[in-house]
Amino acid sequence: MSADRARRRVITCACCGQTAAHRGRGYCVACYTRWVYHGRPASGPPAPGATPPKPRAAADLFIPARCRHGHVLGSANLRFTPAGVRYCRACRGDAERAYRERQFTDRHEGHDVIPTRDGRRYCRTCNRGDHDVDEIAVERAAGGDARGIRLTPAEREAAVLRLRAYGHPYWLIAERVGCALHTAWAICHRNGLTVSRRRRAAR
Repeated sequence: MSADRARRRVITCACCGQTAAHRGRGYCVACYTRWVYHGRPASGPPAPGATPPKPRAAADLFIPARCRHGHVLGSANLRFTPAGVRYCRACRGDAERAYRERQFTDRHEGHDVIPTRDGRRYCRTCNRGDHDVDEIAVERAAGGDARGIRLTPAEREAAVLRLRAYGHPYWLIAERVGCALHTAWAICHRNGLTVSRRRRAAR
């Protein structure tokens, strides 16, 4: 029972004679609703079941050949909601793709976004974790205490570069950070740290 109905006073309905909550004009909720449904007749609400329900308006069965955006409303493109409302499948797909594009643009504004081979957009900043580097995790990984730590690619790269700057060999860097030997070398090669410190100083 709703709070509004609980606050109504209890009366004896002038139509059905039952004791129920008062809705208006001396009628209970059911009789008052039936009175409004039948157009508020001056004689009061009809008895339950005495008057057949009003016929519903015939549904618009006309279906245009194309939607407002020019898509053909054929068997492959015309769809109906559970309520019976028709819609264009192509238009809904375009709207959903445009919404996802706006969401991606707002979420990755200012990030390093590159296109993939299949044409999708890929955010390297979020995938690598450049925007959220845990310095404590980097310190622990550089110190050889990387057990139980799941480093992001950005944190792993920071730890490898820090150890390489100390002059450690690749096998020791890979062992401390917990990555493959080739991964440690590839990170250093990408950042120009594959040559010795003596050669870098000579440059």
